[in-house]
Amino acid sequence: MMTKKQKQAKVAKVMGEFKAGTLKGSDKKPIKNYKQAVAIALSEAGMSMPKKDASEEYMRAFIRQVLEEEEAMEEEGEEEEEEGKD
Repeated sequence: MMTKKQKQAKVAKVMGEFKAGTLKGSDKKPIKNYKQAVAIALSEAGMSMPKKDASEEYMRAFIRQVLEEEEAMEEEGEEEEEEGKD
């Protein structure tokens, strides 16, 4: 089972691939639809949308929240490393 941090990292990685245009579907064609990219990212991370009939605005906010939490966790890890060096 993946930890929350691993799931967030996976979502961030897949959404980064989408943004760069390198995310491909099972048919090896590039994914151009944002909703499809979100579905792939969440599926690979073993997550699901909390709302079944989600609007694109809601999905963007959900993904933004996941990515912000990932950044916050990374910053906490860096701060702990800095404290350990002193």
